[in-house]
Formats: sequence, C-alpha cells, structure tokens
Amino acid sequence: MRAFPLPAARADSRPPSPVRSNVNDLISAAQLGDETAFRSLYELSVGRVYALCLRLAADPGLAEELTQDVFVRAWEKLRTFRGESAFSTWLHRLTVNVVLTEKRTRGRR
Repeated sequence: MRAFPLPAARADSRPPSPVRSNVNDLISAAQLGDETAFRSLYELSVGRVYALCLRLAADPGLAEELTQDVFVRAWEKLRTFRGESAFSTWLHRLTVNVVLTEKRTRGRR
C-alpha cells in the first residue's frame, strides 16, 4: 500500500489558493456594490445553481426562473454573507431556500 503525504498540520501555513483569494476579493467588492464583481461571481456559480434548481424543481423552465430568483436574492442578501462558510455553501443554502419557498407558494395556489 502506498502512503500519501498528509496535508500540512496548520491550514493557515499554506498560501491561499489564487481561486479562493479571487473569489473572496470578488465577494468583498460585490458587497460594496461592484456589479462587475457580482457578475463574475454569477458566471462562476450559475451552472451549479441551475443544476440544483433543476434537480429540486424537475422542470427546466422553472429551474431557469428559479436560478434568476436566486441571483436576485443573492445580490440583495450578499451584505449578510459573513464568510464563516464557503460562498458556495451560502449560495447552496440560499438556492434551496428559494426553491422551497417557490414550492410552498405554488402549493397554496
């Protein structure tokens, strides 16, 4: 059996990855109202958000609509993102909440 090297004992001893640093920079800029930074976050995340909406809604048209709703909500709520979790985790939870709210609303109609 081949032994693989263990990761460094302290995560903060490694330099941050360029992608993570870039995402954090984009989040910070978008939180200050930078629409270009938010557009970049959108482009990085839209595929994953759409896939989750499609999986939960099982309707491609509705999934597109929900994806738009998620990013509208993300723009409105981005200032509440504290960075205690990964942005992708926060966006995933936001997506699930938007889809579930839509399902509840449609259930009442």
